[in-house]
Amino acid sequence: MPLLEVEDLHIELQTQRGPAEAVRGIDFTLERGETLGIVGESGCGKSITVMSLMGLLPSTAKVTGSIRFDGTELVGRDERAMCRIRGNRIGMIFQEPMTALNPVHTIARQVGEPLRLHRGLSQADARKEVLALLDRVGIPDAASRLDAYPHQFSGGQRQRIGIAMALA
Repeated sequence: MPLLEVEDLHIELQTQRGPAEAVRGIDFTLERGETLGIVGESGCGKSITVMSLMGLLPSTAKVTGSIRFDGTELVGRDERAMCRIRGNRIGMIFQEPMTALNPVHTIARQVGEPLRLHRGLSQADARKEVLALLDRVGIPDAASRLDAYPHQFSGGQRQRIGIAMALA
């Protein structure tokens, strides 16, 4: 069974000028262990497609077609069901790390949140895991930077922190 199957995905967004078809009938399959790149010009629907996989579209968006993750249909699932999957089984690395990270929370708190929510780790155990993840993605002197805030990192380091969050 494929890890991810997207069939005839259509996404309609509401705009001030009426409905706009943001995605028109995309299909793809991703097997376990494979990597898939979605490329295209600006505004062609790449981000909207990925946001639909995560259940992060605006409530006014109309999604039709099928998104099956590990055999489970995601289209039409309620927010509570998506929260059990999002951050636990599916992660996303946002293109712009400064907008993906909360400026008022430390890196340890942000990277540790999915570990506490989905794996039930204590604060102390989550902190240890965050340190291991930051080391894994190449944050220099990670132990002394756990309590730093996003603005205290370079753009490339913030991108690595986003990757650590997705791994968490």
